[in-house]
Amino acid sequence: MDSSKNTSAETTAENLWYGMNFPGQHENEKIILFLRRHWFIFLMRIIFILVAIAGLVLIYFFLNSLNENFRESEFYNLLLFGESLATLFVWNFFFILWLDYYLDAWIVTDERIINIEQRGFFKRKISELKLTKIQDVTSEIIGVIPTLLDYGNIYVKTAGEKERFAFYQIPKPNYVKNVIVKLQEKERVAEERELGEIIRGKK
Repeated sequence: MDSSKNTSAETTAENLWYGMNFPGQHENEKIILFLRRHWFIFLMRIIFILVAIAGLVLIYFFLNSLNENFRESEFYNLLLFGESLATLFVWNFFFILWLDYYLDAWIVTDERIINIEQRGFFKRKISELKLTKIQDVTSEIIGVIPTLLDYGNIYVKTAGEKERFAFYQIPKPNYVKNVIVKLQEKERVAEERELGEIIRGKK
């Protein structure tokens, strides 16, 4: 029963990204999963931005309430200047957070795993790992909120000494882990079959 559900879920995921392309995609390579951080991570960042904006508004009204003639004082223009700078900083910070959330992505295809990491405005790091190089896949969910919302980390270990390939704060890490493991096994069997055919051809 569970295996049929997993197969159905994988087919649905594959159909969801059918027709989607990305730079450097191989011919006949299919996207199985396209992942970003869980929406709750971005929500927490939005809340932080809203708290900062509310703080600026409260400071403005608090200083005005201390003195009825505050708007006519020499400090009023200084307050407006400071509030304008702070608002500009907050919006720039929001834009950076949005870029980090939206442009950071993990793509799982039927051939490899691709990690796209945005670092600031003008720097992007793209790493990839072939499915046949995977040695072990581990999912990790820590904390009450991640458990309730079902998001966490995935660590993919390779056969070499290279550091682990990591997915951070992604939705449904256990499901994603199972998909990667099945794709890796499928790719490994296909590679062994192809190698066997080459050897038999030489004989």
